[in-house]
Amino acid sequence: MKPELYIQAGCINAEGPVWDESTGTLYFIDVEAGKIFSHSGGRLISWDAGEQIGCAVLRERGGMIAALKSGLYEVDFPYGGKKLIQDPERHIPGNRFNDGKVDPAGRLLAGTMTLSLKESDPPSGALYCLNTDGSVEKRIGNIFLSNGLAWSGDGRMFYHIDTTARTVTRYDYDPETGLMGNPEAVIRVPEALGLPDGMTIDHQGMLWIALWGGGAVSRWNPLTGELLEKYELPVQNVSSCCFGGKDMDLLFITTASQDTDMEKYPLAGSIFMMKTRVKGAASRKYKG
Repeated sequence: MKPELYIQAGCINAEGPVWDESTGTLYFIDVEAGKIFSHSGGRLISWDAGEQIGCAVLRERGGMIAALKSGLYEVDFPYGGKKLIQDPERHIPGNRFNDGKVDPAGRLLAGTMTLSLKESDPPSGALYCLNTDGSVEKRIGNIFLSNGLAWSGDGRMFYHIDTTARTVTRYDYDPETGLMGNPEAVIRVPEALGLPDGMTIDHQGMLWIALWGGGAVSRWNPLTGELLEKYELPVQNVSSCCFGGKDMDLLFITTASQDTDMEKYPLAGSIFMMKTRVKGAASRKYKG
């Protein structure tokens, strides 16, 4: 298994890949450029949000939901137009939304991070839940840099990355209510491997974690905290991954050109693809 170039997108920070099984379309974003992309049949389409974007997910009744710097929005992708749902951190101008994902019941969970990224600053990030009725609730507070999210196959365990803390924390999760509890740090990523960024899960319950600064995507056992496999890419900053393809055994991997020597890593900011020996979790759609 080896990652291969899929789209030479030239992104500053490609992130948040989402696979639409119904159309065979890959969606992803460029955080810093504030763009949402779709790729299908060799055609790449983009939409400019006009501000930094943390994540964008598909909506069951059409369009997308995006977490932008100024809040959570309905987005009429790819035709343009956005409508504010709510900005739960309008009182914290130094923060922005980052990664997000849809839970087993169709809610969107999206986290925030500080723009300063100073380790001396107190953790001001949080994880929010956009319920299907449009209401927003804070689920976790005091996060340095909220990032990758994943759920176990039965939806009873939730995994969440705090990048700056280099941890993956497991929570008991109630799919019916969206409530979580009993947090336990189950993976601690050593500094030598890079920073844990985006994440997905396979059908064996193993976590696939992108390593920012580590030039690789990795597979971990959350029951033991053990690193199982590591696949290197020809870039420095690997940002996220998701499963897709007809048999859900293709791993799509996003990367960034941000903070990169482009002469040394000319493919930074591209999307890569790797066929895996396991199948993985499908991307869910927001049901609100």
